[in-house]
Amino acid sequence: MKCLVTGNGGFIGSHLTDYLLDLGHEVIGVDNFLTGDLKNVQERVNFYFTDIRSLDTMKIIFNREKPDWVFHLAANPRTFLSVEDPLLNHTINIDGTLNVLLAAREANVKKVIFASSCILYSPNTPYYVSKLTGEEYMKVFSSLYGVKTISLRYSNVYGSLRQSEKGSHINALASLHKSKRAIGRIWLTGDGKQTRDWTHVTDIARANLLAAESTAEGVFDICTGVQTSMNTIAKYFDCPIDYIADQLGDAKHLSVSQDPIPAKDAFKYTYEIPLNEESIKPYL
Repeated sequence: MKCLVTGNGGFIGSHLTDYLLDLGHEVIGVDNFLTGDLKNVQERVNFYFTDIRSLDTMKIIFNREKPDWVFHLAANPRTFLSVEDPLLNHTINIDGTLNVLLAAREANVKKVIFASSCILYSPNTPYYVSKLTGEEYMKVFSSLYGVKTISLRYSNVYGSLRQSEKGSHINALASLHKSKRAIGRIWLTGDGKQTRDWTHVTDIARANLLAAESTAEGVFDICTGVQTSMNTIAKYFDCPIDYIADQLGDAKHLSVSQDPIPAKDAFKYTYEIPLNEESIKPYL
């Protein structure tokens, strides 16, 4: 199939691209490298260095390439950046998503697979608003315009050092890796007892393809159903820990409401890689 991956220079997008290419699919990539990196883009990708915030550009690319499936991963992926700059978060995650859907409708795309988030279970940040809006737009474009869509609520994703360490408010494991490398110690917010559901990026890539191949539409959690505290994560790093005040918008138990069963029933997805010292090794 011909696949268009927005955000394909990012952590998840590049792994998804690799997975699709290895299985023989053709991939068109779109990224502006806000948090992604050119080194993550494979030579086999027909790549466009551009921004999803430009509707005209999205329409040109979609109409030229005529993709079968669109995997929409381009986003501001950082909760705390959305708190710091809600307008930036809005223009990328809401305006950009609407542009992708408009272009997909015009190009008669067979299915749009949207990267949503477990942040939907913690409604207290602009990031939450943007992902909820994205899911609602997916539903409306499906019911009103006949564009088949599916939204995947990822739990916390980990798995390789492609996770960006650029800029502020980088994601948890990348932040811990950067801190240990720089100063030999790590920091946790609050008491470290907050829990997360961690899904390996390889499983996330597989879930995307299963969702695309299926007839399923709607919203599905992509998770393990297993909660792990940040204190447990910190032990793997085997270094001193500094505890700092909670950050604005932080959540104690972000993914506790996620349910892995509907995705298993709808498109046979179950996670394969558990969180342990082996799977977390790239960060240590």
